[in-house]
Amino acid sequence: MPINVDTPGSPGYRLQRLARKLEENQKRLEPVFQRYENTQPLPATLLDAPETARKFFEAARTGYAETVVRAVKYPLRLQSFGTAVDNSGDGDQGAHKLAVRSGMLTEVDDVHRVALVAGNGYAIVAMDPATQEPYYTAEDPRQCVTIHDPLRQSVVTESLKAFHHPDDQRDYFYLYTRATPATATAPAERAKVRRAYRERPTTRRTAPGVIRFSPAACDWDETMGGEAGQELPDAYRGQVPVFRYRNEEGVGEFERHIGLLNRIDHMVLQGMVIATMQAFKQRAIKAAPDDMPDEDPVTGETIDYDDVLKAGPDALWRLPETAEIWESGNVDLTPVWTGLDRFERQFSAVTFTPLAVFSPDGQNQSAEGASFAREGRTFKVEDRQDRFGTVHAQALSLLFSLSGDAEREPVESISCQWRPAERYSLSEKGDALVKYQAGGVPWRTRMIEVGQFTPHQVTQMQTERQSDAMLFGEEEATAPPTTDTAPGSATEGP
Repeated sequence: MPINVDTPGSPGYRLQRLARKLEENQKRLEPVFQRYENTQPLPATLLDAPETARKFFEAARTGYAETVVRAVKYPLRLQSFGTAVDNSGDGDQGAHKLAVRSGMLTEVDDVHRVALVAGNGYAIVAMDPATQEPYYTAEDPRQCVTIHDPLRQSVVTESLKAFHHPDDQRDYFYLYTRATPATATAPAERAKVRRAYRERPTTRRTAPGVIRFSPAACDWDETMGGEAGQELPDAYRGQVPVFRYRNEEGVGEFERHIGLLNRIDHMVLQGMVIATMQAFKQRAIKAAPDDMPDEDPVTGETIDYDDVLKAGPDALWRLPETAEIWESGNVDLTPVWTGLDRFERQFSAVTFTPLAVFSPDGQNQSAEGASFAREGRTFKVEDRQDRFGTVHAQALSLLFSLSGDAEREPVESISCQWRPAERYSLSEKGDALVKYQAGGVPWRTRMIEVGQFTPHQVTQMQTERQSDAMLFGEEEATAPPTTDTAPGSATEGP
């Protein structure tokens, strides 16, 4: 029977409210994902253009939106997790194993990507009924939406996941609600999950598609408790198992600069059009009408000079003595490419992305400009590490709760340890290691902070250093590199 959406606070009312919010999000996100995937629609001026013109425009797309996202996503690498059991630099191996077993270490890459593209990424933590193991999945923001506590935005009060199942030929709507205490007008309620569905045939355009909720066409799934829903076990701690990863200000990395991307694509298109139209020089013959008449004086037929004066390596032209041949010159494309270069520099500045990522010529920019872009990206990556790391800790805490590991569960003791936001070159590392050693910085700290090895790698290196000392002697195994800048050559132990 149709779902009741008229009673405020009822499950149907909540489902419709979330579905409407998801539909509004989909309207905003679809153009953003099209830009990221480099499949944005043609401008209105080209809607009636021939197919050849459409293909020509598609070839002018630069794909810089994807470049900006990947410039931030690639440095976002989780290294290890710290918990109340082990919060050392090496990380808690138990936490690492759970992150691997639940799929978290694999799925977080997609979570980061969609959060950087769309402004919000989502993940769901649940228990697999077949294996009784907790799992972590990344969710598409076009299929998932949350409502938050107005006082504490980090607390999710309700969530909806909507998707089409091609095998079942159905649209499914999963409604999650958190536990609520008893009030004067309503009894206490445990955290629940409800599922609604509607029959819909699968077509090529169904997935991922836009899933719309229609209360008249949907029914509650009685196998999951119908409108009353299923209560989530106590291990869920009364919370909604959906986590939102919010990018800065809730917008994508390039979303506010789509106009600038359009200008860049336009400049590329203009350069391609001019270069194509001028690929062959135009030629003309200047001659008196009497010497080269339009009509044959004998037959009176129109003379086709294109046929008479054919171009070719073996062609021979017979021209009047007074005729002059004119040939057009090449159009200078320098102003077009200069304008494109300026737009690329603007895009690099507003997105804090090094110019060399867009253009190899950007490697020749000033050292001060390159340093500014590099520092900007480093600060941006560190900001995303802080934002996403907090939510990762919350999700990992719920994974521990579902797996029955109460000792590692406290979220306040969970920390995410990331790979460095800025990666040094080999020459920079080599120079800095010598200077840090001369300054008395301990060996392990030098290897982690300057050499950028992981704590686990450094622990292994310490073991290898001890083995080298036993095989080759203490002095040879731990001797510092030879350099004119290092004051002395004192040996170090592991």
